[in-house]
Amino acid sequence: MLAGDTGQGSYVSLRAMIDHDPAMLGQLMTLMCNAIALNGAGQTAQAIAELDQALALDAGFLPVHMQRAALLLQAGDAVAAVQAYQACLDIAPCFDDARQAHHTALLALTQQCEAALANGVATAQTYRQLACARLALDQPLPALASIEQLLASNPTDFSGCALRADILLRLNRHEDALASYQGLVDGDIDAEQQALIAYNRATILRQMARYDDALAQFNTALAWRPSLTQARVGRAHMQLLRGDFAAGWHEHEARHDIVELARTRPRSEQPQWLPGQDVSRLHVLLWAEQGQGDALQFARYIGLVATRAARTTVCCVPAMASLLAMAFPSCDFVSDDKHLPPHDVIASLLSLPLLLGLPDPQAAPMPPYLHADPARSSHWRVPPARRPRIGIAWAGRQYATIHHTRDIPLAELLPLFELPVDFVALQPVIPATDAEALAAIDSGQQAGRLQRVPLADWADTAALVAELDAVISVDSAVAHLAGAMARPVWVLLRFEGEWRWGQDPQASAWYPGMQLVRQQVRGRWDEPVRRVRQACAAMLATQ
Repeated sequence: MLAGDTGQGSYVSLRAMIDHDPAMLGQLMTLMCNAIALNGAGQTAQAIAELDQALALDAGFLPVHMQRAALLLQAGDAVAAVQAYQACLDIAPCFDDARQAHHTALLALTQQCEAALANGVATAQTYRQLACARLALDQPLPALASIEQLLASNPTDFSGCALRADILLRLNRHEDALASYQGLVDGDIDAEQQALIAYNRATILRQMARYDDALAQFNTALAWRPSLTQARVGRAHMQLLRGDFAAGWHEHEARHDIVELARTRPRSEQPQWLPGQDVSRLHVLLWAEQGQGDALQFARYIGLVATRAARTTVCCVPAMASLLAMAFPSCDFVSDDKHLPPHDVIASLLSLPLLLGLPDPQAAPMPPYLHADPARSSHWRVPPARRPRIGIAWAGRQYATIHHTRDIPLAELLPLFELPVDFVALQPVIPATDAEALAAIDSGQQAGRLQRVPLADWADTAALVAELDAVISVDSAVAHLAGAMARPVWVLLRFEGEWRWGQDPQASAWYPGMQLVRQQVRGRWDEPVRRVRQACAAMLATQ
């Protein structure tokens, strides 16, 4: 929820982050060495000041952020250390060293706050910091207890109410989260807070599938503060979900004004490709914005751009480049956004429905628009007499923002393992919380029924998917890959509406062969899993 600015992680190549011209790199390394020397001499504050100078030269240089965060934690400033490590994760959300250090800093902050409470020197800020730390550590019940102590003495504290709502959402208590704002709405607050309250309420209502009410609240937020970009994007998502594609894609362009998203844009000095602009003599640079699922979904438009532009280059994550290059051989592909080729205009893949004048998904290129490398697929081929194989992905990425409502605990999928099939995990990371269920599968009657295989990149995953009988996935990039390849796929969707899946109970406008299986009760996966099991059994009966 918004209580100020919102954050959004981005994919960044670690190599690219330290790839500087020699002069700049020399300055940065000198300041870092000075900081090491000063800290060694017991002058930690001066060492941090040196690193601040380095960040003034390059705010995105990850080694400086990491060194500065470590010094802050060493100096006992756990609050600043948590913020500094969060800055590292904003730059590189998949950087394990930063995630582990961030976790350590959160534990240190928790201990400091608890010590202050035990000594009777706690302030309102202490309760707020403790609640934030506990929520970040995925301890929602202790976090709720902390923020309730703050609100007991100040029930109209806006940031406290917003934090309480976030914690309640983590606990799947959406009605209570919505009620957290009621006292504020009735109070004497300024237009800025009125706008933020309306935006936060809209977000909760969307998660409750109350789409009309959510849209009304996004409009209310913009009436209070027309410049609240997040509310414009939220309204765009509601328009897209309801099938108002022309208005939705136009409004969706407001996302480029969100500071955190703007930081992820490739470093290009060239202008944006504008709607209606003729690019027949221009070199267009496309970039894969936001998640990898988004890139796989909107890659369908790359071929159309290539037919209109003089030349097309696509900037995407390294793991996706070989897969996309096979599908669009007339295009060039790069992954280093600091060393882009000369180009004339730049555009996000998510802007292409607007730029190409094709707002309705029905007018977009339909699957299959991605395919597997036959040579790679042969590696996964098995004799015809084997048991059917189904790929499965039950959790998305386990870094940056973890979507607890989207991911399914592996234990809840155990009924699927009663089917006479072998399952292949299509996700690179298995959540730590699934360790017990995984051990039960590996050691019980289902031993060997869940295969884990090394997958180097998305082309590897596509090669495997091509040889599977079907795919079962949560709302992750795996679902988009299977859909883009026109493979049989069931997608298990949480109760809350996500704009790309529309409102049809079972079908997707983007992937005609895909079967959507939606939660009927928020937080409950038993019924969707039962329906997928029945559908799989029916498919097997016809083979």
